[in-house]
Amino acid sequence: MKKKLFLSLCFSIALFQKGYSASSSQASVDISEQNAIEKVYLKTPDLSDQNIFGYTVGIRPMRKSGIRLEAEYLKNKVIIHNYGYGGSGLTLSWGGAQEAVNILNAEKAKNPKLASCKTVAILGAGVIGLTTAYELLSQGYEVHLYADSFSPNLTSNVAAGIWSPPWISDDTAEAQKKLVERILDISTKRFMASATSENPEFSGIKFVTFYKFKAKNSDEKNTLSHTFAHVPAKEEAVEVHFDNGVTKLGKRKQEMGLDGKIFMDDLYGKVMSKGAMIAEKHFDNANDVAALPESIIINCTSLGSRELFKDQDFTPIRGQMVYVKPKEGIDYAMFQNVPGAPNYWMTIYPWQDRLIIGGVLEWGIDECVIDQNVIDDLIKHARECISRES
Repeated sequence: MKKKLFLSLCFSIALFQKGYSASSSQASVDISEQNAIEKVYLKTPDLSDQNIFGYTVGIRPMRKSGIRLEAEYLKNKVIIHNYGYGGSGLTLSWGGAQEAVNILNAEKAKNPKLASCKTVAILGAGVIGLTTAYELLSQGYEVHLYADSFSPNLTSNVAAGIWSPPWISDDTAEAQKKLVERILDISTKRFMASATSENPEFSGIKFVTFYKFKAKNSDEKNTLSHTFAHVPAKEEAVEVHFDNGVTKLGKRKQEMGLDGKIFMDDLYGKVMSKGAMIAEKHFDNANDVAALPESIIINCTSLGSRELFKDQDFTPIRGQMVYVKPKEGIDYAMFQNVPGAPNYWMTIYPWQDRLIIGGVLEWGIDECVIDQNVIDDLIKHARECISRES
């Protein structure tokens, strides 16, 4: 099977397993609370061996203290850090880009030497680097993008695309909570505009119908988590009838969705059309960064910051996914918990050209290598979900 890197955006689903709350507005709705249950009839995904055509593996850049958006000076240059989104890069990208631009404007106001500078270097060309570049280009800046690789050979290009604000726990600093609220609000409005427009700013953004089930004989409640109520969604109890004869009770809602490949290709094309200059370049340390000719540098390297800027705040979490051939009529997503396996869940998510099976958190593992045992578990959980009633 062909390997590809990916950056999973399945953390919103993992919240159900881990018990994290993204805000004080979190609420849980048990199916038993609703009397009128609508019957829904769905086609069943074909998860047979001949339909599985690829695996992916990647490392989520979780940062213990959260997103880093701040400026520091390196010799005579200002470095604006914009990274640490922990698997929520697509979801928060536009808000983070705007925040980075705001920091840049504040530094220019304080430093007369930067006031007239209209050239910016950006380190990293994933979704954070590209959205930041897009915003700067739109404001008349000249942008130089430096990265090891560019679209379509990026982790962001194969992100699952599930709408997923980052984890917020009781120990999260208040300033970080406010930052996440602020940038999530900006990003939500930006993506919502494309999702609801006949002439969207970007492609690959849509609403996806999500079905969430509780595994049979599970002690866990079948709940939906209202993490950051920026995308209002009506939750409904449903009785799902698959065309293979399986019936499952669950919950249904509409969620924002992004097809990572389509969105990233479109974003990259628009950044290039606006005149961004790109250079394939590897940086070994901060001195390499300081040697760049630009006076303003925005660092969007995420995990690369461990080496470049000695940021040891990262906790790597490996994830793996399975690619399945698409099937006409399967344009919905679904989730189910995995009893007795707190680091697993089951999700099937639709892209235009494939279905994605995911659902694992491998804490502390930073080796980007496929584990066939994990892949087999993901496939097993998915097959059990669509072959057993609940």
